[in-house]
Parts: sequence; C-alpha cells; structure tokens
Amino acid sequence: MSSTLDVKLRRLRLAFMAASFEAQNAESIKHKHGYLEFLGSLVDAELESRDNKGLMKRVKAAHFPLEKTLEEFNFDFQPKLDVKLIKSLASCDFIERRENVILVGQPGTGKTHLSIALGIKACEKGFDVRFTTVQDLAARLRGAHADHSVEDVIGNFLEPDLVILDELGFTPLDRLLADAFYRIIASRYEKKSLIVTSNKSFESWAEVFPDPVIASAVLDRLVHHAHLVPIVGESFRMKDVRARQKGEATAKK
Repeated sequence: MSSTLDVKLRRLRLAFMAASFEAQNAESIKHKHGYLEFLGSLVDAELESRDNKGLMKRVKAAHFPLEKTLEEFNFDFQPKLDVKLIKSLASCDFIERRENVILVGQPGTGKTHLSIALGIKACEKGFDVRFTTVQDLAARLRGAHADHSVEDVIGNFLEPDLVILDELGFTPLDRLLADAFYRIIASRYEKKSLIVTSNKSFESWAEVFPDPVIASAVLDRLVHHAHLVPIVGESFRMKDVRARQKGEATAKK
C-alpha cells in the first residue's frame, strides 16, 4: 500500500510528501492525531519544502558573491547608521512600491554586506533578484560588444523585481557602460526597484560618468522615490587588520 501511495504522490509531483508520509503517519498515530491533522501536517511539510527549494533557486539565480545576512551585520560598529531604516527596508515594502535604495559610504563600511542582506530578504519574500558589481557588468558588456549581444546582457537586468548594482564609483565608466547603465536605470524607473552602492557622494558622480548630462539623468531617476542610506564610519576590514596586528604584537611579548 505504501509503495503504491508513494508512486501516486510522486506522479502528483508531491515528492516531499512521498518521502515523509510514513514518518508523519507514525508521528500522528503516536500523538493520536485525527485524519485532518495528519493531512494538514503533510501539506504543511510539502509547502515548506517547496518554499525552501524556491528560496534556494532564487538565491542562486541572484548571483550573490557571498551570502550575507542582516543578522550577521555588526550595527554596533556603525553607530551612525540608521538601524530603524535598514530594518524597515528589510520588510521589502520598497520593492512593492517600486522604490530604490542608495547606500553611500567609504570602502569597507558595509555597503555590499547590507545590499546582499536586503537582496536575500527579498528572495525570502519571493522576489526575483539580480546582483552585479559595476566592474563585472562592464566586463560582460565589453565581451558582449564583441559578439553583438549587448542587448541580451542589458535585458538580464530589466525584468527582475530587484537589481543590485554594487561599487559604483570605484572606476570611471566608459561610454559603452555609461549608456548601458543609463538604459537599465531608465527602463526600471518607477517600474522595478534598484539598490545601488557607491563610495562617492552624489556631488562626485559626474567624475564617474564620461558625460555630466548622463550623470545628471541617472542621478535624477535614481534619487526620485529613493531611500538614501549614508554610512559614516570606520572600515570593517581595517578594524580586522588592526585587531590582527594587535594580536600579533601581544603574542611577541
């Protein structure tokens, strides 16, 4: 009987239910559950399994360089950071409202960590997310320019519910990347959400783009309906370096 039920459940694409119904049945008998409780437990377990698989699929598709969570972020090290705003953004309501988030701060202050953490929260909420550094996007566009697939590369960043563009400002943009960057921003404007991290203040963005007109057009669309998150503080990486050096000095004494 159990083997026949297993086959039928798998035909219905209820794989987790097929794998767990015997154990769940034994548990229900042990606790004297009714038929509806038993069935409810099976369905809940199947749904939870599918949710977990969906989350893993979305996280993989996002192409995060690392998995960083909000719970891992050391807010005590950045006391000037607006924790209330970050936790509000973690609800992902800004994606529902098609708003943007701009994280601005010096290298090492946690911009990338926060952007990934918010991206993972979005995946948990069922949103499709794509992550890229501006430098990786530039490399992909240059390669695509050679085989005439620039439109395909740009298209990858138009449909997701949330696109994260990391490290704007580390290197100046050439004309090809600046045009592509503008098209992504303009196409998503008031339709889909963006998270952009930058080590430069808005006043310095003209230095990044080859044309101040493009810089102004990008900034205008980004900041409209945007949450600005300035991060003013020390570098986490420099803190780790100092701690390591201190430990080494202590060990030598």
